[in-house]
Amino acid sequence: MPRVLVVDDEPDIRDVIRINLEAEGYEVTTAADGASALRAAADRRPDAIFLDVLMPGLDGWAVLRELKAADARLADVPVVMVTALSQSEERLRGAIEGAVRYLTKPFHPRDLLSALDDVLGPDAPPEEVMRRQVRQTALESLARIEAGRNNPVSARGPRVHLTRLEHGTVRALPPVEVSEARARLSELTPKQRELLELLRDSGGVTAAAERLQTSRSNIYGSLRRVVHRLGLRTTSQLLRMLSAGELLDS
Repeated sequence: MPRVLVVDDEPDIRDVIRINLEAEGYEVTTAADGASALRAAADRRPDAIFLDVLMPGLDGWAVLRELKAADARLADVPVVMVTALSQSEERLRGAIEGAVRYLTKPFHPRDLLSALDDVLGPDAPPEEVMRRQVRQTALESLARIEAGRNNPVSARGPRVHLTRLEHGTVRALPPVEVSEARARLSELTPKQRELLELLRDSGGVTAAAERLQTSRSNIYGSLRRVVHRLGLRTTSQLLRMLSAGELLDS
């Protein structure tokens, strides 16, 4: 059972995250401040951390730096920053300092599950790889911002997006990839098609698993095969397309 540490100085926020994650089968530990968070992580290593930015005493940035400077046991725990701040510079800072995702309050419970699927799901790369990817993208974005400030004309060019940190959900696929995936639906078996329809109608993997009386891991295993047949990249993208109504006709 994946263990998640939730760090936020607002009791209501901690409870909302805890209740939603526990309902999905996660083991949740909470901390009300940065110092408590570091102690909790050291006492029992979590598999992922939801970390608030604005807290009294040690804020989220200080906690993030301490975690990434710790030994490998804690340094490789994926961290999702959770904050009411929405400035792009804050998101870039999170990526550069070691976070792999960024959620902005208020958020929908499904955003929490999407974030965990990204960092702990069957398609998730190692934390070190995720961290390196988002940091590189953040540095490129930061360089572009600075170039735009120094030369306003250059700011009119295409904007570099910070994936996973800049968006609360998985980035939308280009229309051509959506069309290609739809065109390959005929390659699915009847059972795979039924699974997609069930996921679309039930609202998620957990509900579908309950309806089919199977485990979430079995559902994800089936989805990985569907992802391959449709030419997609990850199960997160497949689930986002289903939820957005982009893949199947109503």
